[in-house]
Amino acid sequence: MVSISTFPFRRFASPGSILVLILLAVGLAACGGGGSNAGRGEVVFTAVSEGNADIYRVDNESGIPVRLTSAAGEDFAPAWSPKKNMIAFLSRRNGAPALWLMDWNGASKRQISDQGLEINRFRWAPDSKSIGLEIAAGRFIWIAVLDVESGEVEALTSRTETAEIGDWSPDGEWLLYAVVDGDTTGIRRRNPNGVDEITVTTGRDTDPRWSPDGRKIAFSRTTGTAGNATSNLVVTDQDGDKSVNVAPDDFDEASFRWAPDSKHIMFVSEVTGNAEIYIVTPDGKDTKQLTSNRVIDAAPRWNSNGSSILFLSEGNGSFDIYSMNKDGEQQKRMTSISDVILEADW
Repeated sequence: MVSISTFPFRRFASPGSILVLILLAVGLAACGGGGSNAGRGEVVFTAVSEGNADIYRVDNESGIPVRLTSAAGEDFAPAWSPKKNMIAFLSRRNGAPALWLMDWNGASKRQISDQGLEINRFRWAPDSKSIGLEIAAGRFIWIAVLDVESGEVEALTSRTETAEIGDWSPDGEWLLYAVVDGDTTGIRRRNPNGVDEITVTTGRDTDPRWSPDGRKIAFSRTTGTAGNATSNLVVTDQDGDKSVNVAPDDFDEASFRWAPDSKHIMFVSEVTGNAEIYIVTPDGKDTKQLTSNRVIDAAPRWNSNGSSILFLSEGNGSFDIYSMNKDGEQQKRMTSISDVILEADW
């Protein structure tokens, strides 16, 4: 197992809602790297070592983390490209968070977003040629698409409203986002190569995620008034015509992810009084609890073929990374970490 040094974090909890983990400069993604690492399912993550936040890759055979970045300033939120040959990440080495790229082994690091852009989050397009950006500008946040080769940025939303990035359609033709502060709120889909913007939902809906088969969209719907609001997991078709609340209860569902075969959605809920991991069918008819304990289980992620799940579990005041099969069995601790929270993505 890998021992990772301490990394700072914050916790925020709203009344009646699940514990929300807000990570400070932390990201972790897993998949095969390029070259000799193709298909090995290696993990990349951010951790603090010698007082600096850098990106590491865990070698699956030895379990030893290999340091990929070492510049002054925080490097965080690493994500493999869909083609598995590059890693995109955010860096504050020159001030505000900017988007950088490097090869799978940490070589050829280069900044690809303009220094004047403050990048909150990003999403790789399925073809690895474009990256969707969530850009902060004063009190507003806008969505854009960056061409990886040229570095050109094309705005998709108004710069005088606030939108949150969602997910690409599996064919790369559409990018989902949620308008959360503007004339009309709700989920939109936009074709970056054209001019169409389609309204999928209206209301306080966020975090849209496309099913891998392209037929459904899962998202979080907030209902109730301030101080008594809850967020529920809702599934709709790509046009928003048929919506189903797949977890109709008074507890928030969070950290949801589609299974690679689109037959289940995994999420975290406090419906039992403790944060546990569940799966549910898209019609909401079949729900199964995967973890059951007295600690917090969070941030679950499927592996590429849906056979295994990576997740975080709290113990003795810190979080470790665990794996289990799709039925919640064969649970195994993968790291031994002291006072560290990592948001895992397999």
